[in-house]
Amino acid sequence: PADPPTSSLMAAATAPPAAAGGELRCATWNIAAINNNPFEYYATLDEDDGYDKLMLAVQGFIDAPGDRDVCVSEVLTPPMFKRLKDAMSSLGWAGVDQVEQLWLSDFSTRRIIEGFLKDKGLGSKRLASMPDRFTNTINNADGSVVCRPTIINNYNREMKDLEAWFDQWFEFMFDTEVSVKNKKGEVETKKVCALLQPIKRAKYPAVTEEEEAISLPLQMLCQAIFDAVLVHVMNSCAAAAGIDWHALKLKLCGALVVNKQANVIKILADQGAYYDADIIFLQEVAGAFVEAFRAHDGLSSRFTLLAPSSVDHVRDQNSLLLVAKSRLAEAAAAEEVRLESALASDVPVADGDVCAFFVPLAGLGGAEPRRVLLASFHGDTAGLASTPVVGAVRKQAADAGVPLIFGLDANTHAREDPKGATKHIGAFLADLQEGPEVLAHCWEGTDTKEWHTTFNARTYLQPQLNKAVRYDERHTSKLTDCNPKDFILFSTSAFEVAKPVVRDNTGQVRFVEGIDFPTLTFPSDHAIVSSALRVRSAL
Repeated sequence: PADPPTSSLMAAATAPPAAAGGELRCATWNIAAINNNPFEYYATLDEDDGYDKLMLAVQGFIDAPGDRDVCVSEVLTPPMFKRLKDAMSSLGWAGVDQVEQLWLSDFSTRRIIEGFLKDKGLGSKRLASMPDRFTNTINNADGSVVCRPTIINNYNREMKDLEAWFDQWFEFMFDTEVSVKNKKGEVETKKVCALLQPIKRAKYPAVTEEEEAISLPLQMLCQAIFDAVLVHVMNSCAAAAGIDWHALKLKLCGALVVNKQANVIKILADQGAYYDADIIFLQEVAGAFVEAFRAHDGLSSRFTLLAPSSVDHVRDQNSLLLVAKSRLAEAAAAEEVRLESALASDVPVADGDVCAFFVPLAGLGGAEPRRVLLASFHGDTAGLASTPVVGAVRKQAADAGVPLIFGLDANTHAREDPKGATKHIGAFLADLQEGPEVLAHCWEGTDTKEWHTTFNARTYLQPQLNKAVRYDERHTSKLTDCNPKDFILFSTSAFEVAKPVVRDNTGQVRFVEGIDFPTLTFPSDHAIVSSALRVRSAL
């Protein structure tokens, strides 16, 4: 085999040639769920569009605001507060008068950065994050989506100044009706403001009894201040730098939201490494991708799509398998493997996270198809579910006497957590050596420095400032997600690596070291991992 790719500013590798009869060409890709906030993570855009300059300016404003740290009443003005108070009073909410007193005696005189955005107490009380959770992005029962007028979602109207923003924000909160499902699954039509829920002191002990009693109008005020501050910061930074931030936002939303599925389909269809693959393991797949796949004549005629019977339509992040029809002619020939009874109740696995099927694959060195267990899995953020799920799937394969090929986002971590709160890569690899059959992985024989399949860090344009990473510290910060997460696992008794593994964070079957991704042309925060497996013995 050729030498593995070397680490450099641009480490490029070409896809392996078409698989021989006794080889399986595989790829695994967490295509990533749509992020409601296009500015949450650093992305790679064109050098001349001002994105990097804008992110640095926002960072500088929030890190060291100086005399720009004006009072809250200068961004959410007294006339704006009066409109807000009157609207809340008309709803009959308890505590509006008390919130007015808090406004006059406290909130209006706070500094927007040091006194509000950086106030850890507001975070622990969830006074801005809780209403954001309910109103940031609302999925109507008819499939339409509405967004709150704010910087941190995919709202697409221009907010050129605070007055224009507040008019849009007020109309959204108090005049816009949405149709959403209640806990019983029944569709209810209500105003956006009616979506807010009281904050209970029993769950969030930082909240006082007095704040709990007035939590609805208090949340509304804090949400208004939070959104006003971000609009002010963004408009101020963009004006000083001569940058059209709204055009940048539309560009990001177009690539990562509006055209995300089309961009995923384009990569899979245009690159031979994926279009000619035998098996593609996908994770965090939305229903919109399935529709786009079925509408694409080339991909739908080339692959059989296998999906788990239990999917999460609300979370809309499911694992799938694409199997070449030259290997599996009919989906009906595949037999789903259910793991519910095989996993302990405390294993953090949701509906749709695991997709596993016994599949009769043709062309593995014999005249007849050979039965193989194929599985795709998306692990929890800490990676703690990966070993139990791999173990359960491996046992199913061993009990059936068939080999296993498993593509997954294991969410393993390069740094070892002394408290064991996350799954370390070393521990995960050791786990592969245990159980009924040893499992190998596609990275064997390559430099471990080239195993990372993510590179992303939070910006200052998101609610959790304690997790923000300075722009020039993205490559060194412990908060940056630069980890070896994605694997193709396989039974050592049946397969071996035939071609060296290839990472791709460009959509062109090459990997560029050091860039933030997603990008405008690569719509995921996970690299694609591909390799070819050779059949090493009769199955």
